[in-house]
Amino acid sequence: MKQKILAMLGAALLTASVALAAPPADVQMVQVPRFEEGNSYLEMTYPDVTVMGNRAATAQIRQYYANEQRETQEFFNKQKEKAGSNSFVTETKSYEVTHNDGNYLSIVESGEIYFGRDAHPTHWKKGTTFDVTTGKVVTWQEILKPGDEKYFTIKKINQALFTSKYQLSSYFTGLTQLPENYYLDKAGNIHFLFGLYEVAPYSAGIVDLNMMKRAK
Repeated sequence: MKQKILAMLGAALLTASVALAAPPADVQMVQVPRFEEGNSYLEMTYPDVTVMGNRAATAQIRQYYANEQRETQEFFNKQKEKAGSNSFVTETKSYEVTHNDGNYLSIVESGEIYFGRDAHPTHWKKGTTFDVTTGKVVTWQEILKPGDEKYFTIKKINQALFTSKYQLSSYFTGLTQLPENYYLDKAGNIHFLFGLYEVAPYSAGIVDLNMMKRAK
């Protein structure tokens, strides 16, 4: 009888925890009207996020991406002016949801810009992770599981880089400060992103380092 009661209590607690778990945020990708002038153009798709039942978090995340749109347009305009009438600039930007479990929302920005006189385009990836309950951007240090700090020292991250699948640049001797650019994958694992030439040659592309440790 005692075991049966304990089992019933355990099932009730599990049901309650599931009921209290927040649903994933609703994310819709919205295409911004293409801006075009001569041979130059800007194309962008951005995420429109709704956190159900949480207007404050929704407003904060939406404001973040409204700022992103404005800054992207301003940057593009400046680059177009620098290029002048004898050249052109093209830029594309899109976003992908990589984690969305009701606790954290992680979105990766992918962009590419090409100047008409360059040999090849420049591209990048930037991760942003939000605490869905507040709408605030969180650093990876804030979401580490207790005790996992020892796996995220500069020494450990450098070891992970040097033993990864990537062919690193000959001049790269290791990070001297902790990385900031990260995202969470579907399972909640923390990934660090390194841009072109940061740790590897252009041919390696974006270096995506999975630390194989989940956020709390």
